[in-house]
Amino acid sequence: MIFKRPRLRPKAELVNAACAVSVLFFAASCRDTQPAPSEPDRTVPQITPQTGTTPAQDGLTLPAVWNTSALAAEPTSVGVAGGLSSLIAISDVTGALQILDFQARLVTEPTDLGVREIADGQYTRLSGIGLTLFPGIARSGDLRVYIHGGELAAPIEYELDVEQSGPAAGLCTASPTQESDGVLRLGYWTQTDPETLHSGRIVNVNDQLVFLADEPVQANAPITSCVLEETGVSVFAEPVRSAVRLHRHGNAYTVTLDTSGNLAHLNSDQEADTISVQDGLSVFMPQLPLDLGATGDARNGGYPGGVIVAVGEVRDSYRAVLIDPSPLTLDPLLP
Repeated sequence: MIFKRPRLRPKAELVNAACAVSVLFFAASCRDTQPAPSEPDRTVPQITPQTGTTPAQDGLTLPAVWNTSALAAEPTSVGVAGGLSSLIAISDVTGALQILDFQARLVTEPTDLGVREIADGQYTRLSGIGLTLFPGIARSGDLRVYIHGGELAAPIEYELDVEQSGPAAGLCTASPTQESDGVLRLGYWTQTDPETLHSGRIVNVNDQLVFLADEPVQANAPITSCVLEETGVSVFAEPVRSAVRLHRHGNAYTVTLDTSGNLAHLNSDQEADTISVQDGLSVFMPQLPLDLGATGDARNGGYPGGVIVAVGEVRDSYRAVLIDPSPLTLDPLLP
């Protein structure tokens, strides 16, 4: 398989642009002709379809601990960075992307990048520079990576070269669990073939981001969400709208959001333990969350068990709400 050289194409003005581009490594590396590394042996992921679950009797309550100020437009998706980064990315109906921190403070203003959907991201270092990468889907249906860090005053778009069979309809990501995973793992499905999950890894080749594909696998229903596990993949169909996976203390926890706004945790028997979110004194959960992002990594500022971020309408304005999953991720009795 041949992988073309992806190129950095900023669609927003940079602060100190010449310095930013040189620091971000791409000018010289675009001329490099060294081929991508051969793909290591890897077990083909197995899909475990999840079209519906049986609710368990006992529920779980998670506290809503923080929220953003009103967002400029209706959000369409949210991504939370894993690794050392403490950043949240939110896309909205205008195609803009904005970056916030875990104190719900705005890091960048909304930047018009033509983004349709964003996924959980990952911190990495390229050419010695710490960057946060958020894979996403452009309005054209092409897969992209949106980058923030270094001298960048706003996120920029990186054109990831993927041999898509049609416009991407959705995607999911996961932090690397082994060296061959590269920067992060990525799965997606297309509008023309929504029952096939394509997955692979984004790797760093001479400070360029290259997608190495695994073999596609089939689901038995149109996919609406997916999670990339350590040894395979789980896909979800209606009524699941979004699914996230939190890794903490060697365990992994899958949380789903359905089209009615219900949250659930899938236990080891694939039963859905219902999750309710308790409002804070001035923090309120959206009645109908639109999307979830999450990480199980510990974060300063009151997130020892990671964080779940929900976006949606809260009292006539759109906001992102930060939820503490510690009752789930730090409970040694939960599977």
